[in-house]
Amino acid sequence: MWNRHNDNDILDFALLWEPLGGPGPDNVAAAFAIDVGEYHVRLGFAAKSQLARLQQGITSPERIYGLSTIAAFDRDLRTDG
Repeated sequence: MWNRHNDNDILDFALLWEPLGGPGPDNVAAAFAIDVGEYHVRLGFAAKSQLARLQQGITSPERIYGLSTIAAFDRDLRTDG
């Protein structure tokens, strides 16, 4: 079952792979047992959720490492889909 802890995992995973151009379908399947399309949907949701938490003051920028990358994930995924 997917939950907020998985959101953190998917963001960590995306940030790890970002300098390498993103993960391949096999990497996504091995890490999360989902296909790459579902990965992009969940990554977009996780990024949007973290950005909303920041805007609502629920969390602080210091707690969200890679904030600029997370914002880019959200922006890029909105333009792709």
